[in-house]
Amino acid sequence: MFSGIPRLLVSVRNADEALMAARGGADIIDVKEPSKGSLGRASLENLLAIADALKQQQQHADRVRTEPVPLSVALGEVQEWSESSSLFGGDFRGGSTSLSSDANDGICRAISELQPTYMKLGLSQIVAVSRQGVDRWRNSWIDVRCRFSGNHEWVAVAYADYQRAEAPTPDDVLEAALETNCSVLLIDTFVKDGTNLLDWLPVEEITSLRKTTAAHGLQLALAGRVTLMDLPLLLPLQPDIIAVRGAVCESGERTAEVSETLVAEFIERLAAGG
Repeated sequence: MFSGIPRLLVSVRNADEALMAARGGADIIDVKEPSKGSLGRASLENLLAIADALKQQQQHADRVRTEPVPLSVALGEVQEWSESSSLFGGDFRGGSTSLSSDANDGICRAISELQPTYMKLGLSQIVAVSRQGVDRWRNSWIDVRCRFSGNHEWVAVAYADYQRAEAPTPDDVLEAALETNCSVLLIDTFVKDGTNLLDWLPVEEITSLRKTTAAHGLQLALAGRVTLMDLPLLLPLQPDIIAVRGAVCESGERTAEVSETLVAEFIERLAAGG
């Protein structure tokens, strides 16, 4: 559980960014495609290239880390894994955005081979289903998770802006995380429009969630356009993980390139307590 200094998770979109993040000292490398949203799923090619680059870097680094950098994989939203929204009985709001069976099968095979430490799925656009019974969206979430073999640590994702994400509340996601053996509760923002975590979820509410996660041995990760300026408010909450992208990208834009220098600066600020 909390060791005194949160670990820094950096989201990357390609192998070059993964190496920049690792050289900067990132504690966890998260693979995603930021142009596809909060948990945008990267292409199979990028996932494999990132994993290979990190493996090569680990083998040839002048200062070899005792352990490889843990890998995290964003798998998109649960509804993207449904075929014609069948997991949701066809009443998924907004129509189907499901991916092809071949694409899903390919990513499942790659995950089985790579065995990333962390896996995460979003729960957006299923609030209509949850109104019909909370077990229904939980079962759909679990059904997708069961497609992946291995001993992954599952991250339950709660959206701070859950109303506009049409997602379950953070309290509901926390309850589901505890009941389905997740290792981490991640609080993030769904819509990437320049607002951040604290614009949607007050410190007091995060404090309440932190107390529950701590009592049950569940790690807490905080994301949602977190910047260095937010650390004085967030670090007293003792999160186990701070997850960033835009804050360590050139010009502060999440669609820009990850900077090794900015990653190192963020690490230093975390160690200094903000």
